[in-house]
Amino acid sequence: MRPKANLLRKQHLRWWVFALLLVSSLSLRANRPQANIQEATISIKMINKPIVELLNTVEEQTTFYTSYTNKTVEGITITGNYANIKLLDLLKVVSGETGLEFKVRGNNILIFKGVRDKELFEVAIPEPEQIGSYLKHTNYPVQIKLESLFGNDPISGTVHGEDGFPLIGATIRIKGSTKGLIVDNDGAFNIKTPSSDFPVTLVVSYIGYKTKEVIVEAPENLEIVLELDAQQLEDAIVVGYGSIEKSDIVGSVASVDINKATATPTTNVSEMIRGRAPGVRVSLNDARPGGTSNILIRGKVSLVGNDPLIIVDGVPYDNINNVSPDDIKSIEVLKDASSQAIYGARAANGVILITTKRGDEGALKVNYHGYISKQKFAHNFDLFTADEFIQLRREAQRTGNNDEYLADETIFEEFELEAIQNRNFVDWEDLVMEEPFMTSHTLSLSGGGENTKVYTGFNYFSQDGVIPTSGFERASLRLNVDQKISERVSLSANVNYQSGRQDVESQGLNFITLSPLAKPYDENGNVVKNPLGPSSILVSPLWMIQESTHDVNTDVIDINLVGNWQINDKLSYTLNTYRRNRNSFTGIYQTSEHPNADADNGRGFLRNSQFTDFLVENIIDYKTTLSHNQTLDVTLLQSINERDYAMSSFEKRDFQNDELKYNGSAATLLNEQRDVWSRKLVSFMGRVRYNLMDKYLLTVTARRDGSSVFAENNKWAFFPAVAVAWKMHEEPFLAQSDLISQAKLRVSYGATGNEGIAPGGTLGTTTYYPYTFGGTTSSGSLTNGQLPNPDLKWETTYTQNYGLDWELWNGKVSGSIEYYNSTTKDLLLNRTVPGTTGFEFTRYNIGEVNNQGFEGQLNANVLTTPDFNWSVGAVFSRNKNKIVDLIGKDENGEPIDFRSEGLFVGQPIDVINQKIFDGIWQEGDNIAESAQPDAMPGDIRVVDIDGDGDIDGDDNLPVAIEPKWTGSLNTTVSWKGFTLFADIYIVEGATRSNNFLNGNTAGGLQGNKNGIAVDYYLPESPSNNYPRPRPGTPSNLFALAVQDASYVRLRSVVLSYDLPPQVLNNIGFNNAQIYFSGTNLVTWTDYLSWSPEINPGDFPDARSYTIGIKLGL
Repeated sequence: MRPKANLLRKQHLRWWVFALLLVSSLSLRANRPQANIQEATISIKMINKPIVELLNTVEEQTTFYTSYTNKTVEGITITGNYANIKLLDLLKVVSGETGLEFKVRGNNILIFKGVRDKELFEVAIPEPEQIGSYLKHTNYPVQIKLESLFGNDPISGTVHGEDGFPLIGATIRIKGSTKGLIVDNDGAFNIKTPSSDFPVTLVVSYIGYKTKEVIVEAPENLEIVLELDAQQLEDAIVVGYGSIEKSDIVGSVASVDINKATATPTTNVSEMIRGRAPGVRVSLNDARPGGTSNILIRGKVSLVGNDPLIIVDGVPYDNINNVSPDDIKSIEVLKDASSQAIYGARAANGVILITTKRGDEGALKVNYHGYISKQKFAHNFDLFTADEFIQLRREAQRTGNNDEYLADETIFEEFELEAIQNRNFVDWEDLVMEEPFMTSHTLSLSGGGENTKVYTGFNYFSQDGVIPTSGFERASLRLNVDQKISERVSLSANVNYQSGRQDVESQGLNFITLSPLAKPYDENGNVVKNPLGPSSILVSPLWMIQESTHDVNTDVIDINLVGNWQINDKLSYTLNTYRRNRNSFTGIYQTSEHPNADADNGRGFLRNSQFTDFLVENIIDYKTTLSHNQTLDVTLLQSINERDYAMSSFEKRDFQNDELKYNGSAATLLNEQRDVWSRKLVSFMGRVRYNLMDKYLLTVTARRDGSSVFAENNKWAFFPAVAVAWKMHEEPFLAQSDLISQAKLRVSYGATGNEGIAPGGTLGTTTYYPYTFGGTTSSGSLTNGQLPNPDLKWETTYTQNYGLDWELWNGKVSGSIEYYNSTTKDLLLNRTVPGTTGFEFTRYNIGEVNNQGFEGQLNANVLTTPDFNWSVGAVFSRNKNKIVDLIGKDENGEPIDFRSEGLFVGQPIDVINQKIFDGIWQEGDNIAESAQPDAMPGDIRVVDIDGDGDIDGDDNLPVAIEPKWTGSLNTTVSWKGFTLFADIYIVEGATRSNNFLNGNTAGGLQGNKNGIAVDYYLPESPSNNYPRPRPGTPSNLFALAVQDASYVRLRSVVLSYDLPPQVLNNIGFNNAQIYFSGTNLVTWTDYLSWSPEINPGDFPDARSYTIGIKLGL
């Protein structure tokens, strides 16, 4: 044991001698002039020289001394030949390449061994202008600490973000001087300045955070907290199978500001995206609680489905609303072929990437977010009042009676006459509609150590609908775990569970057309089944509510397991596995008193379905630095995806009683159905990303997909893409510009595919068809009418994209503008075949569709002061959709349209093919010589499109449904702890057909049904907007019903207050915020409905007024 003890003593002796020499060295050099490491430069000329010679050169050419041991620097050689290279940059390169740690204290540079993974290093110093790019991609952490640069009186402290983590590399300078430093790896700093300089103002800045000025009256120890600046934040952007810095993106990728997106209280994640990303159009599909919206990215590219692919934490979700909004960290939208091609087969309609929150290293963080909302239905129309409805019927009968009024006793029932006499009128809207509440509670916990990090979020959401018996509630749990197994192996687990229940209102709840001459309740307060009198068979909507039940229960569980093996510093392998199970149950019951089931003694319907999604991906990623100004990133993927669906349903009739509803016993079971399908996708993908000098960027992607839904001859398809980008601001002619801080030009071209047909869509299938022969019924089958097509192949969309990203005045103003042109070929469509074939239709590939448009985004920090900030933003999107070809041309060279399917060459996919409303015929008009010679004053006038003097089908004109452009404007104003956010959403050029004006639903001003109150034509008061009431349905009402659905909406206003730090410290919270918000507050539109995106008979879209609180521990 003694030799070992002697050895330890010798080692200790060496360290004591080194420490003594170091102290002596520092004291001897104390009188040397102070130096600024950030300004010092040296000139070097050496080839494979020991690093000691470089350190000697530092001492010779600067006022700095270097201190080290020979063992610390042995085996390191330097190559470089440059004049006036910055000393700090030089040290960073050496540190990054060798792992050496440099500590700069005043005039002294202390050198420590740090972390080294080998004994010999040959360091080649890059050109000075390339050092920034070189360090960005170095494989070693740069370890440099700068301390005590100036003066004698210390100002020390730490700089960290609101999350408490140090902001390594933050810059601190003394205002009005050139003195400054960079904080160390612990976020600490130490500035010395003469006492005579006090008070001083420190200017603290860090990329992505708001610059802060701190007034220091005397030497002290400070804790400086910087606030995130969303306008300047340069976060890593998720782009699919990895992430990349925003400045290095070459494709068209839009990021959604989560803080603004969550300003809308909802479980509908689609609505969070509305107006937040250029090129993305969100429209309301179902406004009821638990409803959905449609997402369209850069127009419709297909005739068989245009929903984007949803990717959550790297795996596909078939429903974007299966993510709790409070769990979302970021949302990105991939819009061009270069970005989408990595997902190949399902990416033609765009890709939405959602990343959920994860645990961070540090103490446990507990956050709570809760809110309650009051909902109020809103519309821009009125119904005819009782008096107006009475007069409407009188006028309709007058028109049919040679302009003579009939007696009320002739046109009204006795029941109605009694209501008129006693003025017993009913406001059905007030009677049926409610103003319910919506609540949400989210509790999240996150934290962890060096090896294990956990995030978990619990959410409960409940919403009652504005129509009785409608509602939705959902409980969800997310658990994200990251486990470090070793230095090179890690595992991640993402678990998502949701259980939801949706109550759907009774069918036929259409109170808009109900006569106000009614008796909804009897003398005992009970609902009357037939409120319009004994002669009417119409059933009260209140009765329908009372006698029906419609439940939809859905349980979803997602399990995503990810294993990562860092094979070496350049090569990694990832195994990504995913399993989704979604079980859904629907139960509908109509009692024996319901009008649809009273003859059946009760009617029930039950359906159970199960959907499973299984995914396995093998991913290899290789990253390397080819030279000091070239980097390469290669990703390879092999993927298998299988989706299975099974559904069983049946109907029950003749129940023993109504008490157990659809769970009760029934004498009759019928209409049993079973639907089962499966689809599989096998994929191979490769992507190469190349960066030259941090100026020129190249991405090449290729993906090959094989889908089970296509015929044997065409199961596989190949989707390539290429994109290039040029960072113009890195060029000498812009590098010194005070105006342009960033400018990047992007160009891409590529192909994506669509497998949007049902399994079995290329095969011949049969339908059960029993037959009777010889008095015996036997099972049999017949074709379902579809002729198989073994040559059916993929739709393919080819897209070219041109984009410019820019920043002015160091990020105070930023934005992007893009032009795209995409063409989809080999469209999937059904086509009628001759009856002699024994089939009705076949699915085949035809024609092409084109989308092209412009889109842009602008953000500006208008005013920034320590207490006041004002920023504005704008998003603009314009898309033109056009069918280029269907099945060629006829013998006259004219393109052939598919009129029965509503498809017209040269027109958008979605059109209303209708006559054009041209006002109302007036007294004195030359009706006899018009194309409508049988019309009367007060009738609807339409345009004779072909000018042949006759109104027929040739006078129909396709009108685009989708808007010409959409946009949004937003502004954020903050003052101390208060923040006000507001945004306006704009849709221009949209068209809809209002079914409450076309006569099918509202009766067409016949006086037998109520409806939207309009200024109709009368001889005494002519109108040019709506026809004269009459007993029969007026002609051409469908033309009148086509309305401009453009609108401007004040979508949200949010006022929040964050408690100041001193109050938080007293109550023990990290953050606390209270906010008030309003959603869908005001809508300006000419379209008469609850909302310009839905019709009056649809579930109403509501305003909401919210109060919420966010707390963090």
